[in-house]
Amino acid sequence: MIRKTLKLLALTLAVGALLALIGLLKQKNRALEDAQKRIASIEQRMNKIMASISEEGRVADLRNELTQQRAELERLHTELAALHARTACSQVEPAIKQDVSPSSKAPAQTQASEQREDATKTSEGFEQRAEAWTEVLSAFPTAKQRFVERALKANIAPTLIERPQTLSAIDGIGPIFEQRLYNAGIGTYWEVATLDDETLRRILQLSKARAALVRFDTIRASAQRLAEETQTVGSIWNSEPVDDFDMIPGIGEVYKRRLYDAGIRTYAALANATPELLEQACASRSPVPPDYAAWIEAARKLATGRSGNESNT
Repeated sequence: MIRKTLKLLALTLAVGALLALIGLLKQKNRALEDAQKRIASIEQRMNKIMASISEEGRVADLRNELTQQRAELERLHTELAALHARTACSQVEPAIKQDVSPSSKAPAQTQASEQREDATKTSEGFEQRAEAWTEVLSAFPTAKQRFVERALKANIAPTLIERPQTLSAIDGIGPIFEQRLYNAGIGTYWEVATLDDETLRRILQLSKARAALVRFDTIRASAQRLAEETQTVGSIWNSEPVDDFDMIPGIGEVYKRRLYDAGIRTYAALANATPELLEQACASRSPVPPDYAAWIEAARKLATGRSGNESNT
């Protein structure tokens, strides 16, 4: 009887140990399954991240290509706008080259007559030059003729462009100074490069104390470098009005530049645009698109407020 009891007890213990072992194995299997699930989840997230990185690289490539295409388009616009001015300016160079000095090797008996001929030719050269300059100047707005004269004196063919350049790309010029330059009718790198210290101080609205801290020579050098890099030396903006879209919530520097490039540069033009037109002009890739209708409404209020102020004055 005791032996049977002992055997039964041993069997019970063995069964208990076996059940415990089975339970432990099940726990290990569940832990293994959980680990495998976590590994699979991590692999999926890694694949998404790699796909996102690849997509971001593609977007960056497309943006770089778009920037290059816009620069090329700007250059073509500049060349097209320059044709008339270059045609008129081509008459200046021959007139300049007609300055003739007396010959020291001429015989004594003919020297006086040659000097009279030289004086006559020089006078005619000045007249031709003046006529050519007058024709070139007539092709530009009156407010821009001082820039035309600077270009002609430097033997540079002046060109008129319709769209302002991104002046905030100049060292020392931020969005606020850029808008002040636009308001003053300055819209190209070359124009900025030709401004003297006092003119820059006045346009940028700097006090004399603050102006003493500004390196105007650095601003001009940077503007000249950009003009040379973009092949727009001698380019003169036609000074169409440009409003500061930073006043409208939701329009940052990127969208502002795209609107300017699309020819939408004033509150009135923005107020008269449609959401579809703005969507096409801005080409937003944001998951949450801009509120174009709110832009239009804000621009309408700003344009109305301006017209009201003008009527009161």
